Amino acid sequence: MARHVLGSTADLPALRAQLEALVAAGEHAQVIETLFEILERLTREHSDLAARYTSMLRQMYRSKSEKVSSEQLALFLAQLPANETATPPDEPPPDEPPLPPTPAPPTGPVEGAAGDPATGPQKPDKTKRGGRKPVPPSMRRVITKVPTPDEELRCCGAEKSLIGTHVRITIEYRPGEAYAVEEHAEVRACKICEGNVTTAPTTPPPIEGARPGPGMLAQLVTSKNSDAVPLERQSKILARGGARIAPSTLGDWYAGAADLVEPLHRALRDDTLGRYLLSLDDTNLPVRDRGHVRGIKRGHIWTFLGDGGEVAFCEYTPDWKGTWPQAILADFRGKVIQSDGYAGLGPIFARPDGPRRAGCMDHCRRRFVTALDAGDARAAVVVAVLRGIYAVESQARADGVDLEELLRRRQRDSRPLIERLHRVIGDLAGRATPKSPLGKAVTYAVNQWSTLIIFLDDPRVPLSNAHVERQQRRTAIGRRNFLFAGSDDGARRFAILHTLIVNCDLVGAPPFEYLRDIFGRLANGWPQARLRELLPAAWLADQRRQQQPSDRAADAVATDIPAAA
Repeated sequence: MARHVLGSTADLPALRAQLEALVAAGEHAQVIETLFEILERLTREHSDLAARYTSMLRQMYRSKSEKVSSEQLALFLAQLPANETATPPDEPPPDEPPLPPTPAPPTGPVEGAAGDPATGPQKPDKTKRGGRKPVPPSMRRVITKVPTPDEELRCCGAEKSLIGTHVRITIEYRPGEAYAVEEHAEVRACKICEGNVTTAPTTPPPIEGARPGPGMLAQLVTSKNSDAVPLERQSKILARGGARIAPSTLGDWYAGAADLVEPLHRALRDDTLGRYLLSLDDTNLPVRDRGHVRGIKRGHIWTFLGDGGEVAFCEYTPDWKGTWPQAILADFRGKVIQSDGYAGLGPIFARPDGPRRAGCMDHCRRRFVTALDAGDARAAVVVAVLRGIYAVESQARADGVDLEELLRRRQRDSRPLIERLHRVIGDLAGRATPKSPLGKAVTYAVNQWSTLIIFLDDPRVPLSNAHVERQQRRTAIGRRNFLFAGSDDGARRFAILHTLIVNCDLVGAPPFEYLRDIFGRLANGWPQARLRELLPAAWLADQRRQQQPSDRAADAVATDIPAAA
């Protein structure tokens, strides 16, 4: 019997005619099969559209956080049959940890540990706040002495004695100021021979032939890369203070600053690529391209972190082709590369002597949270097990354990949870529709499984790549503010300067003070052999060494009000 397959449901009269023909031919089974094919396809399309609609609503109106509260998780778990919240029956271990419980609120007094009634979970005592926070000692002080008014100065026929002072602190603000520094260099000549003219040396500028000093360049770069302030907006801010500088001029200065520190970028790149662990991620950056059909192409800013965030560098690529990161990672001398499931890195790990690939559990979890948001309660079991795995890592960080102890905890606490997670995902693989949000989450987890569990046996590998994603937030905020880079060269220079900002953040160095200092040193001919002394970590260590003697001297003299900085 010929099988009738409907190509489209758009033409309802044609569909009706086809079904009537099947009924007339007595092919009732074929009618039912055809209707179920149509129903299945419509259900699948409806689920896909509903998931997209939910995702759009979440992006528009909800917080970007992926946290799922215990109450939400309990509601989803309650929707599942008991056999789905338990482990699939493929040889469950007797000591398998249960899902994280969600206790019901107490209905009456609860006996505490010492027999005292308690109304709920006992929270640890918090240190009581002693009023408002003090003004930081590093803040510059302007001290004004207020004398006693004449009418209140005397009592009982004599002048009152001074018994102390009352200090009232007000925090004030003065807009940032761009000012001109004029160096009047003496020009001398010999009156006798009327020759031998000499001019006193002036301070060399950071950019040859341009006017910005180290502080101006530092403010320009810090505002754009750290605070995501576009050059157009910076020009308006400067104009309010009396300095009228065109955005195009600021762009030239910004480019000059990037060219000046490019050797530092190369040094940080070399240091990062020599670390044991390299974590990486990328985010898009629109770039103006006159040859593109829309005039804008999609470039990418890549961030590479060494050994969990000790050092980093950024790179720009004009597209998302794998050849770009492959060329960068050709110089990698470490053992492990951590990333998401980006396929462009595949050839690196296919080499016989290539590094191991570690995955990102956040990317896996994110997909199951998306399925949960789409209303699929089956994803709640996976999210609940993942919560326990993350709790092990969180507790280890809070306890400040060393690598040996972290490995022991992962073997003892995390491995049973990972084994349970594997069984749960394996059970879902046979039941989730492949194109549904849950099906996509399961497919990702299955395909990336070998990379997701590397952290169990290597304590130097973090559970997720979140530490890299955090460093991408500045780029994402900047993308929203300044919209696009003007050219490939502009995006490349952005990545060079962003490298210094990211490293300042990693080591805790103040970016403006750091950039102002190194711009001045580089302008004065800092020797190339000592460039590594200007990297953020080395610079900060040197600053702290210089501050130690003055700190000890300050501690020796007790004052009511710190001296002006």
